[in-house]
Amino acid sequence: MPHPFPTLSEQKQPHAWTIAPNASALKSLAEGIWNCAVQTKQRPLVVLSTAGPLMGVRTALEKYRPKDLPSHIAFLPQVMSFNDWLEAAPGAWKFPKKQTDLERWLSVYATLRKHKELQAWFKAETEAGSWGLAQAIIAACDTLSNSIAPSLQQELRNLITNQDQAITQNTQSWIEILEPLLDRAIGEAYPALAKKVVDQEAQVLLTFWRYITSSSDPAFRKQYALATHLEAAQKIALANVRPLIWVETADPTPIDKQLIQGYLADYAQYAPAVEVTMNWESVALWAEALDPGTPEEQKLQTIKTNIDNSYPEHWHLIAAKRFEELAWATAKTIEQQLINGKTNIALVAQDRLVARRARALLARLGPSLKIQDETGWKLSTTRAAAALNSWLELLRAPPEGPSAADLLEFLQNPFLDLGKCLNSNATRDTESLNGLVAQFEDILIASQAKSGWETFHMAIEGSVAHSSAAPNPLLLEFLQSIRGRLNRWRGIKINCALAHQYLMDDLIQMGMTQGLEIDSAGKQLLELLETFDFDVEHQQIAMRLNEWLSLLKTVIEESSYEEKGVNAAATLSILPLSSTRFREFESVVMVGCDEQQLPAFSEPPLFFSDALNRLLGGSSIEAQFIQQARDLSQLLISFQSVDLLWQSKSKSGEPLRPSAWIQRLQMDLPNWQAQNASALFAPRNGAAAPSQMAIAKLDSDLPMPVSMSPSAYKALRDCPYRYYVRSLLGLRKLKGFEEGFDASLAGQTLHKILRNFYHAMKSEAPKSNSPTTNDSGLRRAWMQDQLTLISEQVFKRLIEGDARVLGVLRDWQKQIPSFIQWQLDREAQGWQFHDAEVKVGFDLPFTDVDGNGRHIRIEGYADRFDVSIHDPQAASVIDYKNQSLTKVEQRSEIVLDDPQLLIYARASNESNKIPGRAVNAAEWVALKADVKKDGDEAERSVVIAEMPDLMQAFSEQMTEDVQSLWSGKPLKAFAPDSVCQYCEARGICRKGMW
Repeated sequence: MPHPFPTLSEQKQPHAWTIAPNASALKSLAEGIWNCAVQTKQRPLVVLSTAGPLMGVRTALEKYRPKDLPSHIAFLPQVMSFNDWLEAAPGAWKFPKKQTDLERWLSVYATLRKHKELQAWFKAETEAGSWGLAQAIIAACDTLSNSIAPSLQQELRNLITNQDQAITQNTQSWIEILEPLLDRAIGEAYPALAKKVVDQEAQVLLTFWRYITSSSDPAFRKQYALATHLEAAQKIALANVRPLIWVETADPTPIDKQLIQGYLADYAQYAPAVEVTMNWESVALWAEALDPGTPEEQKLQTIKTNIDNSYPEHWHLIAAKRFEELAWATAKTIEQQLINGKTNIALVAQDRLVARRARALLARLGPSLKIQDETGWKLSTTRAAAALNSWLELLRAPPEGPSAADLLEFLQNPFLDLGKCLNSNATRDTESLNGLVAQFEDILIASQAKSGWETFHMAIEGSVAHSSAAPNPLLLEFLQSIRGRLNRWRGIKINCALAHQYLMDDLIQMGMTQGLEIDSAGKQLLELLETFDFDVEHQQIAMRLNEWLSLLKTVIEESSYEEKGVNAAATLSILPLSSTRFREFESVVMVGCDEQQLPAFSEPPLFFSDALNRLLGGSSIEAQFIQQARDLSQLLISFQSVDLLWQSKSKSGEPLRPSAWIQRLQMDLPNWQAQNASALFAPRNGAAAPSQMAIAKLDSDLPMPVSMSPSAYKALRDCPYRYYVRSLLGLRKLKGFEEGFDASLAGQTLHKILRNFYHAMKSEAPKSNSPTTNDSGLRRAWMQDQLTLISEQVFKRLIEGDARVLGVLRDWQKQIPSFIQWQLDREAQGWQFHDAEVKVGFDLPFTDVDGNGRHIRIEGYADRFDVSIHDPQAASVIDYKNQSLTKVEQRSEIVLDDPQLLIYARASNESNKIPGRAVNAAEWVALKADVKKDGDEAERSVVIAEMPDLMQAFSEQMTEDVQSLWSGKPLKAFAPDSVCQYCEARGICRKGMW
């Protein structure tokens, strides 16, 4: 039976009232509060222990307002959360200055830095570890301070009464009067607490607490507020003191219960005080949800009665085997509730990952569904925080420069204004900036330039090495601008004020502030950054840059993102189990009801065992267990429709049972069984259709190629489908940065070294006193020294950008003696260097499908041409391969499928690139010969034999291939596995599926 609101008498002690936390709890509470107003003929003050039910209580008071109330009590009673009530204490501005959490972290951190042994003892040598330790120390010290707080309550009241005039003068008076009292209380409590502490870490903490605790700590500000509230009640005439209703929406810790009961007892001396608690007798579905002092037989009878009076037909159990299936089942369940006309739905996120995934699925319903996440959506998960974090990662980069991945992540953030980055005082043409970052990304990935400013500059310069165009000046200017901003942070002593100033300047100068201000999360992020504008004392705390960045990231990680409210046809609230108290929902969906996640416990503060935490009057695991049993009971009893979902198999494939509470209910409710989540999805029928070999059909509107490179022709020979996807459709696999130094960049670098070396050798030859012409020994030494010097010069910039490149240089230097020997042997055969990196091409005539004569341009860059000193009409073409000799030999076996050298030979001959000479010889040169095996005599070249016959066959083959391409015939994917293994188009042609 419900307990009626008590008749208020003039007794000088608090009145007790209990209500059942069921579906009518809000109605009972609202009627009781109005009853108090009518009895006392005053507007009561209602204080809730938690803020969650605030709006629900106000709504209920409005809904159940009695008629014909006197005008002076007709307004809604004042309803406040406990924390808001404390902040509204009379004269709160005179209290010792309230420190923010951030300022308290800094104070502890500064103390930790003075005592390195503490950092080592607590194993927090890293910056992030130190900030985490500072948080843990503050939480633990607050627990200790709370444990002694009740002993201060009476003394504070006496102090305020006796010293009223002095204490109300200014804040300094508060501090001067309170500090001795606080020191004495800590001094008295310290020996007693020390006896309870046996762990050495906790002993260190206790000593730490003794010296960092101050009168501005939250535990003591709470005492000041309670004391001043009571003092204010004393000053008001007894007839005007409002009744106080304390609503205990959740079981308090023993220390909090002692504190509030003491206050209510004192307040009852001046006005009615009512303590409202929860009566679980008619709600509890498990024995642990009842009062621990209840006899066991009575508990069992009460539980049986409650189960018999419940409506289990409104409870649904759903089990899913996999994470994704559970998320879809959750979304499907909520969607069905919406179809059934429910407009106020709760998603209880016992499993937060599933809840977040379900939210993403439900977002597809659009603006008709308003989703409110009350589980503490982290600000760090928003794109605004990710944009800021991308800049912070650049600040951590070494002086040589950041990694390409970090730089690109920053450049691609949506809040960056490229125009302001380039020149904040000049107006840039917007079109010239479009695609600038994409162009830069393509250059870096193509050259595999992974890190370092010099490497990035070389990549930009190398991107135009084969054209007459100069590097894009905007790219170079852009890099210099970012580098200049980062260099401001180098070599300076950071303190909190300077770091905050520099960061805000950076965001303004790069145009990020403007973008963040118009973004919901961005605006909250800027407000958070403003909290780093500390008072003078904390501004001057010096620290390393990495320490300050770790602090900033920790603060962002600890902050919650508050979503904007919007009007919608229906609302879905995502909330923890504890937030369902005194709330009204048409249906509830709860995810994570398996034995591993329900119940869920928060660990006691660092340094404290559960037993010690219980001794100090804090929350214990047992208390959390009881509270969750009660919360789940009221959830099942209070709401019309409840769906309980869980994952029936763990990640490792082991079976997961539902929570023990659910299993115990199933024993009393035999018909209450779980259904499989797959039953929520309508089955689909379909006939199997075996996959056929992929065939690319050319679109009639697709323009045919008018030019082709040797690599594109090789792709056509490997697989026409591959050529169609890559060259005609222009599809490319999204590439990233590989580990280590990329082979393609190494090959490009070695090509540049050899080009410079041979041009230097060619320039040196005409000199009469040159060592390259007089003596073979001197010639070898000069060539070896010159190639080594040029190699170091070219690699120098790369090494400055990425020190890992040094290993590639060392490997190449081991090859130099053998390569010089190969060059000398080649000269002995009568070959002389002519030119390197030469662009050559020819026009290939063919006939299209309509019989019209056409031509296509075939062109590319030849690595090197040599001429014969014995035959004035002979020349040779060479292609370097940064591969082993074995791989080069494999190429020689499929010359017609990889006719790169044949293309260069024909192009040179037809364009008369070497006047009076015909290229009638070709060979590949391996730059990774096995020097360990053969020393300086290592073999490294492979010659193409039977050049005249191959040239004829190649010309006929190429003409036929191009004619087939232009004819529009279907192109089948037929390449061997060796080609398909790394093909970018394999996901489209789906080889392996047919």
